[in-house]
Amino acid sequence: MTVYDSTINGEYLGWNTKNLTLINCTIESDQGLCYVDHLVMKNCKLLETDLAFEYCSDIDAEITSSIVSVKNPINGKISAESIGEIIFDDDDIDASKTEIKCDTEASANV
Repeated sequence: MTVYDSTINGEYLGWNTKNLTLINCTIESDQGLCYVDHLVMKNCKLLETDLAFEYCSDIDAEITSSIVSVKNPINGKISAESIGEIIFDDDDIDASKTEIKCDTEASANV
């Protein structure tokens, strides 16, 4: 599914989804975008979104805003203006399989 030019506000957005693409979207979600297999985000904003990308695989996310927190992504690439907290607290997740780039540094809880 591909969503273009939309504003989406909802708790647990996109959970257990496969092949989700968001382009030019603004997302506000508590624990949004978790458990997604093959997530693509281009030119998107994540507002007040915490614990994002938990157990997501095959991520290609280009975020043009700050992210409150990212937790346990399985693999892929995430770029953002900044990330308040990066959490890797699951021993089964290899943090080296996820490339995270920010314009400003984030704190990491590994």
